[in-house]
Amino acid sequence: MKILIVSSESWRETNNGGNVLSNIFGAFPDAEIAQVYCSGELPENGVCRKYFQISDTMLLRDKGRRLEERDYSYDSSSEAVVENRIKKKIPKLFKESALLAREVLWSVINWRTEGLRQFIKEFAPDVIFAPCYSYFHVSKLALYIKSIAGCPMISYISDDNYSLKQLRFSPAFWINRLITRKWIRRHFAQCSLVYTMTEMQRQEYQPLMKCPMKVLCKSAEFEDGERPVGNPVKFIYAGGLYLNRWRVLARLSSAIETINKDAHKAELHIYSGSVLKAKERNRIHDGSNSFLHGPLPYEELRAEYKRCDVAIHVESFDLKNRLITRLSFSTKIIDCLESGCAVLAIGPENQAGIAYLKDNDAAICIPSLDSLQTEIESLVGNSNIVQEYAQKAKQLGRKNHIKESIDESTIKDFCEVVNSGII
Repeated sequence: MKILIVSSESWRETNNGGNVLSNIFGAFPDAEIAQVYCSGELPENGVCRKYFQISDTMLLRDKGRRLEERDYSYDSSSEAVVENRIKKKIPKLFKESALLAREVLWSVINWRTEGLRQFIKEFAPDVIFAPCYSYFHVSKLALYIKSIAGCPMISYISDDNYSLKQLRFSPAFWINRLITRKWIRRHFAQCSLVYTMTEMQRQEYQPLMKCPMKVLCKSAEFEDGERPVGNPVKFIYAGGLYLNRWRVLARLSSAIETINKDAHKAELHIYSGSVLKAKERNRIHDGSNSFLHGPLPYEELRAEYKRCDVAIHVESFDLKNRLITRLSFSTKIIDCLESGCAVLAIGPENQAGIAYLKDNDAAICIPSLDSLQTEIESLVGNSNIVQEYAQKAKQLGRKNHIKESIDESTIKDFCEVVNSGII
């Protein structure tokens, strides 16, 4: 089977999107896989070897480029350097306008090049996998590729990129949102199957879209055994710090600092590629109680989890970000369940991912920052609670997220779509 993936991000196992792609398509050992993507970063994974890259800066030069494993090395010479410099110079107030400007750029500049067309024709995919995003140029790209390839398409939506349940005052945001909704409907109408990450999202979207939908969660492998709780107790968070998640971690860092006044009882280790301002960084990294590290490839991150005691999942409490993430199910939740650690979930109890953990009693859930200090003190002072919830996390993982079972189901879905003969 030949699978062509169309996505926004590069396939790097240090970013969330790349981690998800490796988790899904690492299960297709006999498949030939290629990717068309819209980022300046170079790929780094153990699954895919053929790429066609169209970054924003490439678009300004009216071109894209093929990449194969032998064509690149992982250094700082990629288009991402230029793109990151541009992003850093855009004031936060104008981010939404900049995103809309990018969509205008993709609408007026010709990205339908002969090079892209040849790449699609030569690869000749049997099926396209095109995740859905909160901006519409990737959907336009996916629909164009489907028209050239003449094969079925499967999509995947992990966040609420469609509903109008948002708290935003930027006209640019709403212009982008309304146009994106139109392209999502077109995108899904051309799909043989759409995966969502939660049942809550499937139930909300299914009546609105003309396509079959089913839930696909990230899978993992869950080891037997129990390990002793360390001294100091080590908390670990791995993931993005955007959407004000860093603020929740800052409160946790402060709680640990208070706990450590008499003795060094706990540490917080954060692994993230998110860029913070100096003041923000200092609130989650003091070099004694809390430590901010760079992102790690998935296998290295798994090793770090095994050296820690409590794996953390956080979501923001402010209304704007609660609405953004209400249907989201972070892939990091599965990493936490797999880690062998107890899971600590801090965030609104009606958020999809946290509700899932709470309903299954698989995590120590803290639904309010007011009780954070007391809860953390209790956790640090009671190793039995840590070990109990480590086992509960493992039990939920084995119940719903066993890799072999999910991989088998996903491969079956792809085969059925390819063999259906419906384009």
